[in-house]
Parts: sequence; structure tokens; C-alpha cells
Amino acid sequence: MRRFIAAGLALAALAAVPTSAKAAYYVEYYRDNLFLGLAYHRIGCLTDWTTIQSGQEYDGFTTYNYCNAGTSSNSVPSGEWFDWNYAAGSTVAAATTTLDGIGAQVNTCYATPNYQERSNVCSYNVLSDCNSDCWIENFSQRQGWTVETASGCWGAPPVSSVGGISCDK
Repeated sequence: MRRFIAAGLALAALAAVPTSAKAAYYVEYYRDNLFLGLAYHRIGCLTDWTTIQSGQEYDGFTTYNYCNAGTSSNSVPSGEWFDWNYAAGSTVAAATTTLDGIGAQVNTCYATPNYQERSNVCSYNVLSDCNSDCWIENFSQRQGWTVETASGCWGAPPVSSVGGISCDK
């Protein structure tokens, strides 16, 4: 009987020890209907699947604020969820650093520094590669999962390379 009680106490002690779970973060992709379901602006927000973790929108060619840190991932203004991918990093800071680095590369490729709403080298055009669909495709590919958009994005971004890294998808 003593062995049974001792084994039970040992199991209870092991069960009471807290375990550290690895946090999972995601880039959730949303789209904002711009024109009759034919044209969308696409956005990536860093989430833990239920809450937006960062106020940084991962998108190009707009300054509209879609991602509001601390709010529900269902709260993206005018946003309709359409895709997701894991974000590299076991902490919000690590995931943000990785995504900010990718965003900086893509901003350089499209000459949209600091996620500005207009490119410094090309005019916005849905029939060329100078548009927000191509920006988000390039970002998501670098992030590890290419989201599908309606734009062709057949050619290369307006800038050919960033620090020796090709801007081509």
C-alpha cells in the first residue's frame, strides 16, 4: 500500500510541475474588398491565432491601419480572413524581428520604404508587378508560404535585388 501511495504522490508532484509550452505565432492574411469583390487589398497581421500581437501591417501601397495590437484577430477593419502561415520565432519579439526583416526586403524590392503607400520607382498598376497583390505574394513567399492573389505578378518587382538577394519571387 505504501508503494501505491508513494507512486501516486510522485505522479501528482510531476503533474504539478509547470511545463513551458512553445508559443505559436502566425501571419494571418486578410483582404479588404476595394471594388465589388474584384479588387482586394491584402494584409498580413502577426497573431497568436486569437489576438493580434503587433500593430505592424505587412502590406504595401497603403498607410491604412489594419492590425491593432491587443485586439481580436477577427477585428481587422474591412478585412476578410483568407490565409495564414506560421511565423518564425518562439516569442513575439523574435517573430516581429523576422517579419520586419522580410518586410524591409520587400519594401526595398517595390521601393515602398517604411510601407509607404506609393512606390518611388513605379506607378501602381494592377496589370504590372507594381501593386499590393504582388507585394504580398513576394512577402508571403519569403515568409514561407505564397498566398494566392488575382493579380498576375508575371514579371519581376521594380527593383532587381536587395543586398545580393534577388527580388524575383
